[in-house]
Formats: sequence, C-alpha cells, structure tokens
Amino acid sequence: MAEDDWLWHIRCDVALMNAFRQVSLFNLVLLVLCLSIPAFLVENTYLQRFNWIYYDMVHGLMGQQPSDEVVIVAIDEKSLKALGRWPWSRHVHANLLHKINPLTPKAVGFDILFPETETLEADTALADAIKASGRVVLAMAPEVSAQGIITSELLPEAKLAASAYALGHVDFELSVDGICRSVYLYAGLGNSHWQAFALALYSTATHKQLEPNFQNIQGDYWVRDKLTYIPFLKDGRPQQVSYIDVLQGRADDQLRHKIVLIGATAEGLGDQLATPVSGGRQMMPGVEMNAHLLTALLNQRFFTHASYVAQFSYGVLLTALFCGLLYLFGRTHHLILLVVFTVAQILLSFVLLRLFQYWLPPFVGLVAVGVVYVIWSWRAQLKVKQEIRRLNQDLSHQAEYDAVSMLPNRKALEAQLQQQLKAAKASGYLVGVYVINVGETRLINDQLGFKVVDELLTRAADRIRLVLGHNTILAKVNGEFTIVDSAQTELRIKHIGGRLLQMLQKPFHWEGQDYYLPPSIGISVFPEDGLSSESLINNAFTAMHRARLDQNRGLLFFSKKMKQDLVQQSALENDLRKALQRQEFIVYYQPQIGVESGQIVGAEALLRWRHKARGMVPPDEFIPLAEKLGLIDEIGEWVLQQACIAAKAWSGRYMHPLRVAVNVSAYQLSETFVEKVAHALVKTQLPAECLELEVTETALMSNLDVTCQVLNQIKALGVKIAVDDFGTGYSSLNYLKMFPVDRLKIDRTFTQDIGLQASCEDITLSIIAMAHRLGLEVVAEGVETHVQAAFLKAQSCHLLQGYLYGKPMPLEAFHRFLSDSSVSDELS
Repeated sequence: MAEDDWLWHIRCDVALMNAFRQVSLFNLVLLVLCLSIPAFLVENTYLQRFNWIYYDMVHGLMGQQPSDEVVIVAIDEKSLKALGRWPWSRHVHANLLHKINPLTPKAVGFDILFPETETLEADTALADAIKASGRVVLAMAPEVSAQGIITSELLPEAKLAASAYALGHVDFELSVDGICRSVYLYAGLGNSHWQAFALALYSTATHKQLEPNFQNIQGDYWVRDKLTYIPFLKDGRPQQVSYIDVLQGRADDQLRHKIVLIGATAEGLGDQLATPVSGGRQMMPGVEMNAHLLTALLNQRFFTHASYVAQFSYGVLLTALFCGLLYLFGRTHHLILLVVFTVAQILLSFVLLRLFQYWLPPFVGLVAVGVVYVIWSWRAQLKVKQEIRRLNQDLSHQAEYDAVSMLPNRKALEAQLQQQLKAAKASGYLVGVYVINVGETRLINDQLGFKVVDELLTRAADRIRLVLGHNTILAKVNGEFTIVDSAQTELRIKHIGGRLLQMLQKPFHWEGQDYYLPPSIGISVFPEDGLSSESLINNAFTAMHRARLDQNRGLLFFSKKMKQDLVQQSALENDLRKALQRQEFIVYYQPQIGVESGQIVGAEALLRWRHKARGMVPPDEFIPLAEKLGLIDEIGEWVLQQACIAAKAWSGRYMHPLRVAVNVSAYQLSETFVEKVAHALVKTQLPAECLELEVTETALMSNLDVTCQVLNQIKALGVKIAVDDFGTGYSSLNYLKMFPVDRLKIDRTFTQDIGLQASCEDITLSIIAMAHRLGLEVVAEGVETHVQAAFLKAQSCHLLQGYLYGKPMPLEAFHRFLSDSSVSDELS
C-alpha cells in the first residue's frame, strides 16, 4: 500500500510540473512586445504627420473668435505704394507713433526687427517716440549662423532697446510637416529670459504675468520653454488697418484704447508662415501669427500638448486593455474590438481638445492597437495551426495509444511485437505475450465511478512495470493489459507470469480503502503458439478468457485445445442462431403421473436440438448459450406455442384434460411475455388451466418486482405456475409467499438418492412438508425406482415424473404412449 501511494505521489508531482511548463514564455514575450510598441511610436515623424492632419481637422471646428482689443497696423501694398519701397526710414515709424500715442493704446508692438543703426537722427527720433509712448514692445530673434546654429540674439539697436517697454522674441515653432501651430512663451540664449512677442504685449497691456513660475532652463544654446499651441481664429482674420491710413489719420477710432501690432502683411515682405487656417498655399504673416497668439492670451485659452510620458503611458494602458479584451473575447469579436477602439480613440482626442484644450495625439494609440491586432491575429493563426497540429498528433496518438492509460493500443503493439519477433528469430529467443484481465472493475465502477477505476487501473499498470524489465512492452488492448517480453526459456516466461499474478493479487489502497482486482492472465509463446503478432495476441486473449472461467487458476498458457474449443463454440453459436429457421428444434414430452389416480395427468415439454452434424445437443449446453446470445425469447415463444398445440391435440385422445408444463427462462419474464402467453392460448384454443409454466428459484429472485408483477398477470389468465428444481436455490418459505405458486417440483438430485442417503430423504420430507403447509401440490421429478415411488407416495407427494413412468419422447411417440399406457400397477 505504501508503494502504491509513493507511485501515486510521483505521478501527481510530474503532472504538476507539466502543468507549470504549459505557461508559455512565447505569450509573455508577445505581451511585453505589445506593451513596448508605444515607445517606438510617440516620436515617429510619419505618425506625427497623421496626428497633425487630424489636429487641423478638429481645430477647424473649434477655433476662437477675433478680439476687439487687437488691431494690426499692416504694412500692406497700399502703404508701400504711398510711402515707397521697403525699408522705410525710422522717421516714418516715429511719425506713426506720434499719430498713435494720443489715442492711448494699451500697448504697441513693432513686429519689425531693428538690429542695425540707420542714422543718429532717425534712431533718436524713433527712440524718443518709443519713450514718449511708454508702452512699446520691440521684436528680437535668434541669429542663425551659416551652419544652422543659433550663436547670438538679434536685438534692436541699443537706443531703441533702451527706450522700449519690453522686448519679445518672434521665434515660432514649426511641426514636422512645416506648419506653424505653436510657440514657446519663453526663449533666450543661455536661458529662457525673453518672453514671446505676443506675451510681452499682453504683459504690457494688462500688467499681468501668465504664469510666474516657469522652469528656468539653463544652457549655452538657444533655450526654449513653455510650448503653447495656438488656437487660431475660427472666422476671418484679426482686425487690420493700413499703415498709410493711420499716418493720414483715417483710423483713429479703430486704434483708440487698443493693443496695436505693427508689421508687414504685404506679400514677399517679412516672415510668412504656413498655419492650420491658412488655406491652400497661402502663408500667414508673422504679425498675424502674433495677433492670434495675443488673442489667445487675452482669452486665456491655450492648447496643451500631451507630453512624451503621457503619450507613452496612455499607449501602454490602451495596449494592455486591448490585449486583455482580446484575451477575454473570442476570435469572432476581435475585429469588432478593433473598430470600437479606433472610434473611441478618435472621439477621445476630439473631446479632450474640444472641452479641455488638451491635445492627445490619437495615432499612437491607433497604430499601437492596430499592430497589437496584427500580432494577436498572427498569434491566433499560429495557435490555430498549433491546435491543428496538436489535434493531428492526438489523432495519431489515439490511433496507437489507449486514451485513459496512455499505453500503446493493439495497432502500436502489433508493430512493436513484429520487431520483437524478428529479433527473436535471429537470436533464437522465445517471446511471451501476456494478456491480463483485472476483475471487479465493473462492480467498483458501478459503486464509485470511472475516476476510482481509472486510478486503480493506473496503479495496476505501475505494479506491472515494477515486475517487467526495461525492454518489455506494456500495452492496453481491448481494455486488457498486454505485455510482450523476450526470454530464453519458457520457465522464465512462467516465472514472470507468476510474479505478475502475485503482485496484482495484493490489495490496492485508495483513500483509506483496500480494493481487490483479482487477475486472470493468459500467455502465448512464440514460436509454439503462433508466428505472427496477430495470432500471438489472439491466442493470449483466448488463454485469458479461459483463465477467467476457471475460478481456481489465475494463470493459463495457451493450448491448441483452447483454440479448437473456441472454434467449436463459435460454430455452435452460429448454428444456434439458424436452428429455429432450419427447424432443428424438437419438443419432447415426459409424462407426469397422479399418485392417487395412477393416471397420466400431464406432461413436461422439454426442448431438444437435433444438430445436423453433431446430432442431439444436450439442453444444458445450448440453453445457456441461447440466453447469452439473446435467442431464448424467440425460442421460448416457439416452444410455448408447440406445447399448447400438443396439449390441445391430447384433449381429443384422452379421457380427461391433460396439462402441459413449459419451462420459462428468467430472460423471458417481462411484460411482453404475458401477451405472448395470452396469444398462444387464444391461437390454440387451449384452456388456461391446461397450461403450467415452470420457473426456477433463480429466475424468481432475479428481479423481484418485475417477476412478481408478471406472474400475477399470468396467474390472472388462469395459467398454473410451478417452481422448478426446488431445493437447489433459495428454498425460502418467505419468498414462496410472495409469488402466486401452485406447485413445487423437487429436483432430481434429491429424489435419485432416496433409499441411498438419509440426508436426501430428509430434504425431500422438508420440501413436501413446506408445500403442504402452503397448500401447494408437490411434483417429484427423476423417479426411476419403485423404492423412490413408494417413499414419495407414502409422504403424500401428488405427482411423479421420471424414467420409471416414461422417458422424454417426441409428440408422436407420446400420443402412442397415451393410447396404450397404464401406470397404475407401477404405483401399487
């Protein structure tokens, strides 16, 4: 028992290890790969282009309205025509300020660079005008070298810079597609100490700082901070007046108390930038860009771009969620999930930008989800291919291995056995084929189920392996353990069989209980018992079946006689199936004599089989076979009809009605049998009291409820019922009271020894006494001597049957017997 538990624990540990190994490292690598996809997409320039296209589409639906406080004094074509070619003298700009200053503007910004000195007089004039205003902001910009490196700051001329209220940079940011959408609010060489031009104007006009605690980034290069995306005007352009109109006093009302931006708008003059709202190939002048930004500052409305960390985190979370849903839902829903996620991301980016002014580029998530979908689809296809491959392997395995025990089946065994036979022919060794049946498995299965039986059979296989060598083959053929082993002598084969028998006879311990699986082992030996794998396996099975029938022997070697018996049995079964059709069955009749009258009162119908080749086959040989083959019902119905026909014929040949007794098998006792009895009586016109059915004790007890119901229905027809072979089975007074019995038949084994053994006489007396107490008639069969007849008559036995009065005979002979028979003298 300890050995069984040890093997069981080892098997459990191995199964657990195999289960852990099924966790696929491949799936883990795929998951990590999917989650890392956003890291490669956030700064991808191709994706950024698609993101900006979508941004521009959404932006076009939600831009801001122009501000009444912002006015552009445009250096336009009209002004150039009136004042001449650009650049103009700084006296002109000084005159412009003299026109604007009386209008008390909130701030004035020159989106014009004045890096060089013009003349002392001109510079002084403009500087004085700027100082007189007290609210002028001048533009500055980074200076780019021939190598494309910012090496210095392009500041206004010193007098002008000193006179200005503030300076502001005009360094706008271009996206990867060359479109300007944003600006850094702070920038400078070394650190971000300059405000953006529009921010400087805003601060001058409102005396407010947007956010005072900006990060002050240090460096030896052009440093920029606080990237801000510009919400461009939705409808129209910022309010503009012509430079020449201001000089000539035609725009005073438009400029009064306004924030004034002065800059070039004429084509080819000043900086021109592409923007989301500059349709077609049109460019937006820099002064207009600043007007848009200034309007946003006044409205406190900016677009914030999601950082790299935010985009990456969002992409990872989105990818993880998508992977989880793909895992939870079946493959049929994967495309639906992809569509839902695509639409959801596009809507999310739109809602965030529209309601919260937060720009979360959607194409990082879209592409990440798309790539994950492709990877997952590839994984699903790979999984399908692996599943198909596994199913093919399983089918191949199932074709050669037992499904429960995982042992080779007959197909695999025959192939391996064939190899063993080839080796044995070369070496001269013997090959033993063992077939082992472990009993009681059906009973255990009915009581405890398949699980326990499978476990016990697995333990039985473990025990078998302990006995066998490394080169031994263990298989499962037709539900039986089958072993192939080579040996030098037949004694060695017998020794192994004995060890197997001994090991399997020990109890199997399972969950506190001991179970016994009594083995039956059949052995065939190459070359004596067969030269092919098929014949050796079949012969070993034959020996095993014979061992099962022999209760005293659990191990048998195959012999030729077994094969002959098997062939004869098979032939007999085939002939029995055709015997009724061939009219080989005959009903014999043995007379029954009344003790008081000394006359024939009836006969027992006895079935005989006259085989075409074997002659008369004994009933105890073919009746059990008919029950086994399921033929007894059809044969029994035929016997019943023949007996009823015979009994009806006797009524015209004898002075009083005779009764016919027909034996009934336990397999016939069903509800349909009642109909068959009634049909036979009606068809033959035989009175019901002339028919008696004999049922053995074993048949009565096979299914109490059904048997009792059937016999009561038959009794209701008027048919008599007798218990046959009484004394050989249960012989219980209690069960006799349960059934509608009319007679008891004492078995011949007791009557034959009357006068020879006192014990048989005592049993006979007990049976007769029991029948008398129950009011039943007693029939004694097997009466062959006058001593037996006298004894039974003295004990008030009612009917006698045996060779003393007549052997079983065919119907014609029985008719002659009725005509000239007289047995009264035999009873005297």
